[in-house]
Amino acid sequence: MLKFFKHVVIAALVMGLVAGAGSVLAAELDAWLQSAELGEYQPVAEDWDAIAEAAQSEPPLTLYTDTSRAFPVVEQFNELFDVEVEAINLRGSEIIERVRREWDAGLYNAGVVMMGSAALVYDQLLSRNAVTRYVPREMEAVIDPRSTDPLLVHRYSVGVWYYKNADNPGQPPYENIWEMTTDSWNNRVAMSSPLASGTTMEYFIGLVSNHEQMEAMYEEYFGEPIELTTENAGFEFIKGLLENDVRLVTSFRDVADAVTRADDHFAGFGSQSAYRQVVTGEYDFELDTQITPAVLSPRLIGIGTYTESPNTAKLLIRYLTSQEGGDPWWGADFPANPMVEQTGAMADLNLESFDKLWDTPLDEQLYLRDQITDFFILYQ
Repeated sequence: MLKFFKHVVIAALVMGLVAGAGSVLAAELDAWLQSAELGEYQPVAEDWDAIAEAAQSEPPLTLYTDTSRAFPVVEQFNELFDVEVEAINLRGSEIIERVRREWDAGLYNAGVVMMGSAALVYDQLLSRNAVTRYVPREMEAVIDPRSTDPLLVHRYSVGVWYYKNADNPGQPPYENIWEMTTDSWNNRVAMSSPLASGTTMEYFIGLVSNHEQMEAMYEEYFGEPIELTTENAGFEFIKGLLENDVRLVTSFRDVADAVTRADDHFAGFGSQSAYRQVVTGEYDFELDTQITPAVLSPRLIGIGTYTESPNTAKLLIRYLTSQEGGDPWWGADFPANPMVEQTGAMADLNLESFDKLWDTPLDEQLYLRDQITDFFILYQ
């Protein structure tokens, strides 16, 4: 996990995007940062009463988010602070594409953006200065710096395997992730395509970038060294899944539904947050936190550069990362803000619960994303 954020900071420094890195901002951007009190102009101590008062006279703000859980929070926020925020729910890749196109066209509609797909955010948005970093001062004093640069992490999610084991409930029906490529698992694995799902893509990037561990797990299971027909053991595993008739579905809900409906051993890949529907009785599956690798995914939040509502944006980010404002997530995902606690039936699940938690190095993500896209299209 630590390695991921080392790469994040290194890449950000190289691109000159980290605050205080010494890069010369264009006069127009610098003027906006100064008027919005962001970047180097952010006050050492923030007056939240004054920020809330200023927000009430600002134009409506648009929140681009990749989660529908934001809708009730935005309603609460609008009532609490007497402001107007509209949430638009899109896939993370769609948010990035929309903000990029708007920015290139000189349209600055984004007030706050909240999404995953970190490498694409850095490549497509931060490289253009289309999103501005903001961390409330009281949070900055306590949060781990690796969760604040070059953008604030709102929460972490984990790409993980779900399973159903009719013969022995509560016990994974496999000994090793490579077992999913064998005949007994033919057509008994479901996942969203990495071409449509950022989380699946990040998972495959994690497997490919940690190919040495994948190679060791292969030899542990099969009792002999892997004979590669592809570039490395990570690609070999992806090829094995495709050749074993993996079920490619549209969403993680479809994955959860497939595992729930299975009448024998079955596995599906998705985000750990779907387990909240198991708690409520909608689905029936278990999370594998011990045998198969899990891959960490940060969900980022930042202010749309040149927004006319910077005070509303600051207030919204502070609220979304608070105990109350983040409540819909703290029962299913993992907060980066150490001042809040996880709640609900999943509160005992945390990042330390995963025995094999692998990262997705930023400096490899974009390169591997293109490679995996081509590879998946070839073998699909």
